[in-house]
Amino acid sequence: MLVIRPPVSSVRGEILEIFGIKTGLLRPGEDIIEALRRGIDEAGISLRDGDVIVVSESFVATGEGRVVSLADITPSSRAISLASRYEKDPAEMELILRESDEILGGIPGVVLALKDGFLYPNAGVDHSNAPPGHVVLLPSDPKEAASRIRSALSNGARIGVIIGDSRTHPLRLGCVGVALACDGILPVEDARGRRDLYGRPLKITVKAVADNLVSAAQLVMGEGDEGIPAVVIRGAPVELSDSGPVAIPNIPPHECMYIGVLRSIPRPYTGEYDDLVRSAIDARDQAYAPYSKFRVGAAVLCRSGKIYRGANVENASSGAGICAERVAIAGAVAAGERELVALAVAGDLPRPITPCGICRQMMLEFGDMDVVMVGLDGDALMVRASELLPNAFTLPCGSRSSGSERH
Repeated sequence: MLVIRPPVSSVRGEILEIFGIKTGLLRPGEDIIEALRRGIDEAGISLRDGDVIVVSESFVATGEGRVVSLADITPSSRAISLASRYEKDPAEMELILRESDEILGGIPGVVLALKDGFLYPNAGVDHSNAPPGHVVLLPSDPKEAASRIRSALSNGARIGVIIGDSRTHPLRLGCVGVALACDGILPVEDARGRRDLYGRPLKITVKAVADNLVSAAQLVMGEGDEGIPAVVIRGAPVELSDSGPVAIPNIPPHECMYIGVLRSIPRPYTGEYDDLVRSAIDARDQAYAPYSKFRVGAAVLCRSGKIYRGANVENASSGAGICAERVAIAGAVAAGERELVALAVAGDLPRPITPCGICRQMMLEFGDMDVVMVGLDGDALMVRASELLPNAFTLPCGSRSSGSERH
């Protein structure tokens, strides 16, 4: 048992206690309710009002029979291609594809995926606590599992239940807890509007109560052979709820601070290339732009230290070629369409091809659409048009004619 004594000035003044619940090795398909009830009884615990039970997601998934033998999985051509790219087992990669809503990318050994609005390494497909040659998938419905556990174990007490997992934070070594679902407890506490130590109002602080409780629980549960798949937390300053399963709040990827920054190519200029900037400005005076009257200067710094300048040079003859993407867009626009949501492009190469710069510019003329790129081997990538062409070119406001305005 872990006991944490808060300071005397604590609002509730209670001792935070964490009781480990041992259940023994759970077999796939075994009743997790009975296993938890047996573990709680053996620990000599009687649940009280305010108690919170944290249960490992792998424990729940094992009870659901979500333990899969890799030998039973036939990988698709896309899984084989991605497995080669990210140095994964092809069968495991196939499961990752099946479990994912979207593959964001990866590094050797790990694939980052979106599933149900959350980021998961390898889509939650986990070798830990699985028999050799097997993996454990995430629970099929964590919210339903949390509700079922709370209903079965509460015995009249007002308790909360959290299904927990572990994650790593960007640029940090080690795992922390994260809640997948909860029942009977509010997962976050909005602290906006409160005052900091200097009296300033907090503007963005929202406490991840459920995540923090899972992190505390993992101090007792561990990640290895401890055999403690659940804990009872007593004395936590949490707000209980009788409204049933509560969704864990999330935010869209494009609003996420980490994903948004890492996907943004422009970064603040820090002054290390002042000579190069001046060269580009000087080059602009040499532009030949009799048709558009829009002059552009450029400069490139080579490894040798030399700077080469350039300016735009126009000609009466524009490019005559046109790509498949522009044919499709032009056909839609000619039919009266103005709001385009997605575009797919398939190339004649094993791996996906990306649209050329002119096509990227034309896509953004009609909105920040999804772009799906498909290769011959079935491998596919999806991005937003703005990610293909950050800070796309646009004419100054008011310079367009009424017939070319965006709709």
